[in-house]
Amino acid sequence: MKLVAQLEDLLYQSQLVPKKEELRLSAWRILVHDSEAVSLGVKDNSSGSVYTPPTYRQGESGEVFLVWSDGTCSQATVQLPAQNDPEYWSKELEQWRQASYEDPDATHIPAPEPLPLVAVEDRAIQKIIAGDDEILFDQVKHWLTDKPKNVKMQGSIQAAWGYRHVRTSTGLAVTYQQSQFMAWFSFDSLIGAGFAKRRLIHPQEQEDLWSLTVERYEGMQKEAPPVGPQTQVIFAPSLTEEMLGQFILPNFSGDRVIEGQGAFSKENFIEHRMVFHPQFSLSIDPLRPLELGSYLVTSEGVPAERTELVRNGQLQTPFLRVKDAVRWGAKPTALPQGTAGVYLKHQAEVSWAEAMRGVEDGVLVLSVLGLHTQEAVSGSYSLSAPHSLRILKGQIVGRTDVKLSGNFLADLLASTTKTAHSDLDSHPYLLIKTGIQPL
Repeated sequence: MKLVAQLEDLLYQSQLVPKKEELRLSAWRILVHDSEAVSLGVKDNSSGSVYTPPTYRQGESGEVFLVWSDGTCSQATVQLPAQNDPEYWSKELEQWRQASYEDPDATHIPAPEPLPLVAVEDRAIQKIIAGDDEILFDQVKHWLTDKPKNVKMQGSIQAAWGYRHVRTSTGLAVTYQQSQFMAWFSFDSLIGAGFAKRRLIHPQEQEDLWSLTVERYEGMQKEAPPVGPQTQVIFAPSLTEEMLGQFILPNFSGDRVIEGQGAFSKENFIEHRMVFHPQFSLSIDPLRPLELGSYLVTSEGVPAERTELVRNGQLQTPFLRVKDAVRWGAKPTALPQGTAGVYLKHQAEVSWAEAMRGVEDGVLVLSVLGLHTQEAVSGSYSLSAPHSLRILKGQIVGRTDVKLSGNFLADLLASTTKTAHSDLDSHPYLLIKTGIQPL
């Protein structure tokens, strides 16, 4: 709380009675994270080594956005000074003023609005931070004891607890607790799995995740027949998430749409252009309990709310930060936290178990190489996918290497594209027809 208090005092004083007139503020906002985290890792079957020691971290950090009396803006990251220097913040203020810039659309600071009730903290994680951390060590012990024979294992667990503070000159003063739990592990850097939410993983979830990963690792030990032109391509949930991050989120960013730098124009949104198959919808939903992408209020002071980006295949709105909303002439929307909080839904979605039973000739693509090099606006991709899993008559029969070529925007528009859900994942399996050949 020290950082928040010092910043509030500094900015209020600069707004009311600044030391110099050129340092007078007309508006401001503050975001501060006050957090504690513990972590433990495994590297090459060894836990607690020099590379992965048990670690505890604590800190406060944040950012400020300032609007000066002449209408210019400044923004900066902030943290508590290392030493007790009474002139520290005065010097910082001077530097922020020197770095000011003109951006009239960004000067709006929203007035406070009622906040939703969203569960974003798990008290069990707070207990871990307080010292009851046996669960972390027990989990690592379980990994190392139950891993497949002769496997080289990597892994990491982190639990975090803290406070999020949002303050604005318009009167918003919000402080709330939030937690985070993340765990991932991999076998021989071939097959891996992860979990990331605002709550602890349930024992059954951990068991199911482990069993699924072991099964796929064992499948990797056998060579499978090569794919053919008609082979059904299936993106694993982690790859669906990566594809959404590469091809979809950039094209739904308000500033890119306004600047004409995305796949869709503002007119496309106004006209509700059909861009996905009518059975697809895409939303940002920060109101789901204990999901990693859930929150009460954005860093700009906008209350969380569910926002539909695509409904029944038709464009609805890009996601709009405050500045974008001013330019667009609409209210700010929900914002994604990376790809967390972004949900792709198909009306005919089935369970993954049911979908897999129906695959006569398919390949499950777990990861690809070079995705970050693909051009986001066109949606086109040409990707190598070594270490994919061949599926024949509903069963994993071994490993195969493939090359994929297609267009992700076209994939989401095609009537042949389906999805399947798993309770272990926030993103769906994506079943598509796309260009495929042996690698």
